[in-house]
Amino acid sequence: MSGKTAILYYSRSGHSKRLATRLASDLQGTLMEVNAPAYATPVIWYLRAGFDSLRQKWSPAPQSFSDLQAFDRIILCGPVWTSYPAAPLRAILSDKAQLPPDVALFVTSGGQSPAQKAYSVGEADLGRPFAATATLPNGFEGTDREEEIVGRFLADLQAARILTG
Repeated sequence: MSGKTAILYYSRSGHSKRLATRLASDLQGTLMEVNAPAYATPVIWYLRAGFDSLRQKWSPAPQSFSDLQAFDRIILCGPVWTSYPAAPLRAILSDKAQLPPDVALFVTSGGQSPAQKAYSVGEADLGRPFAATATLPNGFEGTDREEEIVGRFLADLQAARILTG
């Protein structure tokens, strides 16, 4: 796939980081970690994350991604919290001015939350449809199902590129 791709990821347990690293390798993209100190405190992070997610509250992480316009495509990668994209991802999605037209979402999930709601909420935050979406349940890591899911996501990205450009 052509074009400059950035993979922005937020990960607490390592599932999303592993996936984002794989996507960066597969797409020869630039990997960027989203820092969210509000969710760094052991034990308390889980309560705060759930509370913020249910209240639809998020604030930008204390870092700047002002150079995102230099990329042709952005892939956001992170967990689903209470059926929504993790709050640090929602903060990025809500800052539409910094994002290029081609944005995709790939979430990880412990399996309790339906991904379709996360996609819909993320698209509402972004104000437009994603170029591609996918969910990798944590239990599928390292299996043939992961290969299928990632392969389908990459094919959807390629199809979106052809349609838009």
